[in-house]
Amino acid sequence: MALYTMDRLEIAGGWINGYDLLPLPLGDPGEPRRVLDRILLGHLSRTPCLVAFSGGRDSSALLAAAVALARREGLPLPVPITLRYPAAPESDETAWQDAVLTHLGVTERIVLTVDDEHDPVGPIATAVLRRHGLVWPPNFAPTWRMMDAARGGVLLTGEGGDEVFGLKRITPLTKVLKARGRVRASVFPDAVRALAPARVRRRAALRNRHQRPWLRPAAAELLAERDAADAAAYELHAGRHAWQFTTRRCARLGYQSVRALGSELDCRYVQTFAEPDFVAAIARAAGFWGWSGRTATMRDVFGDLLPREVLERTTKATFTGAVFTGRTRAFAREWTGRGVDHDLVDAQALRDGWLSAKPHAASMTLLQQAWLAAAR
Repeated sequence: MALYTMDRLEIAGGWINGYDLLPLPLGDPGEPRRVLDRILLGHLSRTPCLVAFSGGRDSSALLAAAVALARREGLPLPVPITLRYPAAPESDETAWQDAVLTHLGVTERIVLTVDDEHDPVGPIATAVLRRHGLVWPPNFAPTWRMMDAARGGVLLTGEGGDEVFGLKRITPLTKVLKARGRVRASVFPDAVRALAPARVRRRAALRNRHQRPWLRPAAAELLAERDAADAAAYELHAGRHAWQFTTRRCARLGYQSVRALGSELDCRYVQTFAEPDFVAAIARAAGFWGWSGRTATMRDVFGDLLPREVLERTTKATFTGAVFTGRTRAFAREWTGRGVDHDLVDAQALRDGWLSAKPHAASMTLLQQAWLAAAR
């Protein structure tokens, strides 16, 4: 199985920049929900058909759409599969999960309790690392666990929902246009920035760069330039901005890698909201102005499937504490600095981050690179 080989800076920064300039398909793909049903119908007849269900808006909308379609077509209901992290209370979504399942009338589900198995250097990740070396994205262990439960069938996920349904460059202008005087004052500076030319937006992105304290100054500057170029490339068109998600190399290569890992388990892995046909349908429905925000998008597309309080919720679980566990810190305490590119990385700063209360997610690939060097 051929997986993408990251370059030195991608490993050091924990990110893959750039776009593959795929053209937006011509013609009318259809209404988003009709396209979604068409995609889902191709998978619901497989057994088992599992839906990754955290209780968040994307996974709830996906489960609701799949359940409604299965009932209309007389097919077995898809089974939600949930990961529970007792040691990470900030990731708990039990109340939201129960509310959604009660509303949908779904009683069968799979719940997997997680201790430290999903750590970047835990037993699942290290077994894959030994076979394949570094994998993008590095946090593949939770998905691997769910794909393992779906052997012989399919795992449907809501990955990609944040990008497809979320804020676009033009959204502040859309809010001003549609709010008709009721918009918050803080939106107006965002609207002005949205109209700025690419060189101005690039400079703003450089000023507000994503901090990675373990990078050497030259590496941090180069990575900031890549990040800023990506940010400046967003189009002032809601539909085309949504389509740009599909062309991001980090998204495309990650989807490709996890699909390949799923094939080892005889599991078809599907990022339903990232499927090009669905993204194209959303892009066409959004048009130039798009929706006034993520909540408005969710209400418009899925308003008949879920209660308003689910579609309009403003909270979101965090999973950093559920990913980096005592395994990471035990490795970091014994780590000598071996295995990372010292021209790009300050090993002591990196080690301090891994030992901190909240290790940086972007340091995960470096952690696995260091583990591989120690294991060899």
